[in-house]
Amino acid sequence: MTESNQDNPEIIKIKDFVKDGRFDDAVKMIAFYLGDSNQDNYLDRLENVIEMLLSLHGGSTVLRFLIEQLVIDIPSLLENLSKRDSVLRYSFLLLLKTLCENECDLFLPHSEDLLNSHDPNVREADLQLIIFMTGGDTDIEDESLINKIVLTLADEKDFVIKKAVQALIAIGRKHPSLITKAVNNFVKEYPENEKLKTAVVVVLKSIVTVEKIDELVEESKKEATLDESTLEKEETEIIDKELELKKKEIEIKKKKLELEEKEKDLEEKIIQEKEKTLKLKEEILEQGTTVESESEVLPKKVKKQLKKEESDIFDKEIEIKKKELRIKKKKLELELKEREIDEMVIQEKEKVLKLKEELIEKETELSNVEIELHQKKIKEKEQKIMESELERAGEKIKELKDDDSDNIDEDS
Repeated sequence: MTESNQDNPEIIKIKDFVKDGRFDDAVKMIAFYLGDSNQDNYLDRLENVIEMLLSLHGGSTVLRFLIEQLVIDIPSLLENLSKRDSVLRYSFLLLLKTLCENECDLFLPHSEDLLNSHDPNVREADLQLIIFMTGGDTDIEDESLINKIVLTLADEKDFVIKKAVQALIAIGRKHPSLITKAVNNFVKEYPENEKLKTAVVVVLKSIVTVEKIDELVEESKKEATLDESTLEKEETEIIDKELELKKKEIEIKKKKLELEEKEKDLEEKIIQEKEKTLKLKEEILEQGTTVESESEVLPKKVKKQLKKEESDIFDKEIEIKKKELRIKKKKLELELKEREIDEMVIQEKEKVLKLKEELIEKETELSNVEIELHQKKIKEKEQKIMESELERAGEKIKELKDDDSDNIDEDS
């Protein structure tokens, strides 16, 4: 910061507010100070403010408030910075390094959109901020953002590609499997792009170190066991379905018992009604024997009463028969449902058996392959032994021939 800026009354006032802990007042004063700037001196004023705040205790908090309240808008800031030359732009970005490392959440939400900017300087600046963010405690694991960074490996500008490579290496130091997967998938889409292949090779060489190989192997093992876990999941689902079917069977049996109880209740009611009828008849007969003076009147009343009672009983019997028919119908429906459920159980069991057979076949194939590999290794060893024995035999024969020739020479 220049001496003229240090003597600026507004800067002095902002400093005093920050030192006194009056952060809200400092934010308002900075907003007024930046708002009073023009297109030519805005970035200079902003640079002075950021530099001053980072040198003060509590200044980082004020800087956070400025970004949260959009007094400093990150996308607009990078667009304005793109108008500067690369040296001035990078020196300004360095001011944001500490804030990127400690306040990653202020910058990360803008990162993906900024990579879509039509201005290559903005794309490069955004990638630089991402590199700064990887230096902090926050891990960048967002696959959507990583894929967007990977896309910039095919950027039209070389300086953007260079910065994208640096960003992917920085993220890959903590998450090599994520970066490896993303760059490999992207390079498959453009197999003829040599520039892209070169960039990908640089990224992979930098992140796939001896320490990281175990992590990549683990990822590949997870993918290899995916099919087995899928089969296990399907088996679990089938077992769950079997349990549900058994629960339904129990519910059906429960309903059957309830219907049987209702039938018994109905039978008891019929018996009670019949007993009432017999009792009435007995009473009528008793009345006919005891009351002789009313022998002409009583029979008519008795007949009417009997007819009424008989009619009521007949109606009740019809109702009971209707209920019996309904119960039989329900029984038939339940039997049909039971048969359907039995068929479903059989089908599900057949599926399970089929899956098990497939698993056994796969295991058999694997064991056959292992046996073949083992036999191949044995044959190779036998071949080597035979070759070495033949070599030895050849050497011995040669030695014997040499000895014989020496003996002949001595005799002569």
